[in-house]
Amino acid sequence: MNQDLLIPVSAVAELLYCPRNFYYRVLEGADETNKHVTQGKVEEERRDAYARLSRPEYTQYRRIHLSSETLNLSGILDVVEEKAGELYPVEFKTGQTKDKLNDAVQLCCQAMLLEEHLGMNLEKGYIHYTGSQRRKVVWFDQQLRETAYTAIGNAKRIILSNEIPLPVADARCNGCSLAPRCLHEEVSSLQGESKPRRPLPGINLGRTLYVDSPGAYLRKRGERVVVTKEKDTLADVPLTDIDQVVVANGVNASVSLLTSLLYNGVPAYFITGAGRVMGWLNPCWNRNILLRQDQFRLVQDREWRLNTAKGFVMGKVANMRTILKRYSRSINDSWLEDRICQISAIVPKIAEADNVDTLRGYEGNASRIYFSSFGTLFKEKADFNFEHRNRRPPKDPVNALLSFGYAMLTKDVTSGLILAGLDPYLGIYHVAHYGRPALALDLMEEFRCIIVDSVVLRTINSGMIGSNEFEEYFGGIQLTEAGRKKFFTAYQQRMSQEITHPIFDYKLPYRRIIELQARFLAKVMRGEMEEYKAFVVR
Repeated sequence: MNQDLLIPVSAVAELLYCPRNFYYRVLEGADETNKHVTQGKVEEERRDAYARLSRPEYTQYRRIHLSSETLNLSGILDVVEEKAGELYPVEFKTGQTKDKLNDAVQLCCQAMLLEEHLGMNLEKGYIHYTGSQRRKVVWFDQQLRETAYTAIGNAKRIILSNEIPLPVADARCNGCSLAPRCLHEEVSSLQGESKPRRPLPGINLGRTLYVDSPGAYLRKRGERVVVTKEKDTLADVPLTDIDQVVVANGVNASVSLLTSLLYNGVPAYFITGAGRVMGWLNPCWNRNILLRQDQFRLVQDREWRLNTAKGFVMGKVANMRTILKRYSRSINDSWLEDRICQISAIVPKIAEADNVDTLRGYEGNASRIYFSSFGTLFKEKADFNFEHRNRRPPKDPVNALLSFGYAMLTKDVTSGLILAGLDPYLGIYHVAHYGRPALALDLMEEFRCIIVDSVVLRTINSGMIGSNEFEEYFGGIQLTEAGRKKFFTAYQQRMSQEITHPIFDYKLPYRRIIELQARFLAKVMRGEMEEYKAFVVR
C-alpha cells in the first residue's frame, strides 16, 4: 500500500499549513475554493497558454508532471527554467512576497522529484509572488530536505490511519475556503464550549430559476440562460446568477445548457405539476467515499440508528410545539393550549424510547395532535378549511400547498446532503425504499413546520393565495400554474430569511442552516461529534 501511495506535492504544503485541511482535501476530496484559490487558477491558466517559452536569457518548461514511488510523491511543476546550463523549479504564488515554510517545502518536494527524474542535484529554486512580481530564492539545504521528508511521513501516517487532525484554531482559519466544512467553532459550541465569533458565508445563495410554463424552452446563449416560449422571451438571466434550476410540466432544455450547468456546479431539478420531485441532474458526486462508507456501516447499528433518529423526531416535535405556541398568543384558544400541553408531554418520552417503532408511535401521536390544531391557525377571512392531513393526491387546497411545499423542501434537503457528501437515499429513521430519498426525509423532519407550514399559513392568511389558485386534477386538488409561482416565490423568501441561530447567536438563512445540519450529521458519522443535535427554534 505504501508503494502505491502517491501524495500530491501541493498537499504536503497544505499539511504544514493546516493538517486538517490536508485531511479534507486528500482523504475527503474537498475542492471548495475562495477568491485566493480562484485567482491562482486564473493566473495558472494564463501561464499555461504556452507549454514551452524561449527567451534569449532562459527557457521555460511548464506544467511538468512527475511522480516517484520512492518518495511517495506526485505533482505538477508550475515552471522549470533552464539558464546557462542550470535547471531549477519555479513555483508561483498569489499575494506579496512572504517567508512561509510550507511554500519552501512544496518547492523542495518539486526539486526532489526533478532530481530523481533527471539524475542530478539541484541547489536552489524560486518562488514567484504575483502580488509583488518578485522572486524569492529557496536553497535546498539539508534542514529543508529533512523537514520535507518529515512532512511526507506525517502525510502518509494520516492517510493510512484515516485520523482526522484537530483544527489549528488560530488566525489561519480566517478566510479559509474549507471553513464551511471544518466548522470547528460551531462544533465546539455544540459541545458546550465557546460560541462562534462570526457566521460562515453561505455557499448557495438560493438564486433559483423556476420555470413551469408548458411549452417553454431553456437554452444557453453566450454566458446567459434564456427561457423562450414560441417567439416570446420569458427570461434572460446570467448563468453566474443561478444556484439551481427547477423545471416542471414538460419544460424542455438544450443539452448545451445542461452541460454548462453541470460544469458550473448548478443542479437542475425536474418536478411534476403537483410538486413531486421526479429526479435531478447533479454535478459529480462528492468524492468523500470514506464518509459514505461510515454511513453504510452505521445504519447497520440499531442502537446508533435509534439514538440519531431520536434527534430528528425531537426536533420535529419541539418545532411543532413552537409553531402552535406562536399562533396561540394571538388566538387565545383554551382548546389549542390543551393541544400544546399534550405535545409537550410527548417531548420527554422521545428520549426514553427503546426502539424505532415506539419512536414512530410518539411522532405519529404528536403529528396527529399538531394537524388537528392546524386548521385553527388560519384567519377567519381565509376561505379554507383543514381537517386532517391527506395526500396522493391531496383532497383540499391546504393539503395541496403542504404537499407542494414538502416536495420543495425534499429537494433542498437533498442538495444539502449531497453537498455534505452523504447518500440521500440511505435513511436512518425512514425505511429505505427504491427511489425514496430516505435520509432527506429524515433530516427534513425538523424543518417541515418551521419552513413549509409557516409558508402555507402566511400565504393563506395574507391573502397571497386564494381559492382561485387551485384546480381539480384526477380526484384531487393541485395548484394552478399561477398558484405554483406565487407559492414558490413565498417558499424561496422563507428559505432566504435570516434568523438568529439558537445556539450560535449569529444570523443565517434557513437554506444555510439546512446545510449546517447536514454537515453536523456527517461529522457524527465520521466521529468528529458524539451525537446529532436537531435544529430547534426558540
